[in-house]
Amino acid sequence: MNQQLIFNNDFYYARDKAAIGFSCLVAGLKVACFIPLVITDDPEQALSQVKAEAFTWEDKAELAISKDSYNEFGEIWL
Repeated sequence: MNQQLIFNNDFYYARDKAAIGFSCLVAGLKVACFIPLVITDDPEQALSQVKAEAFTWEDKAELAISKDSYNEFGEIWL
């Protein structure tokens, strides 16, 4: 486990971004991570599914962070 990266287990539906969001701490800094939704996705169902697959999404976020895949707002989009 990477001690510099801590996931907060705070999955939520970000309506303004049409995505499921969660955060992590990277060397003490909070980073917002997002999983875009398809227009036909039901947000509540998508949120439940992402929560059930939390470790998979956290692994994907960790990989994106290790590759410095931040956008101009300092966010990670998966």
